[in-house]
Amino acid sequence: MSNKFNPWDLDIRVRDRNLTAGSLTEKDVEKFLGQLPDMADQVDAVTIPQPALGGRDDSSS
Repeated sequence: MSNKFNPWDLDIRVRDRNLTAGSLTEKDVEKFLGQLPDMADQVDAVTIPQPALGGRDDSSS
């Protein structure tokens, strides 16, 4: 991978395809992930029920 890269190449939705094609290496992915800032202390919890993920709230019916 060159020094200049398109961030979309590392998008999780296309990352496996790029790894398989050889346009991206595991080392490139690890380097990119290592450079991301730790934002864990700046998150907000999402408390909306997510039925598609297995959670279901039957109390509202």
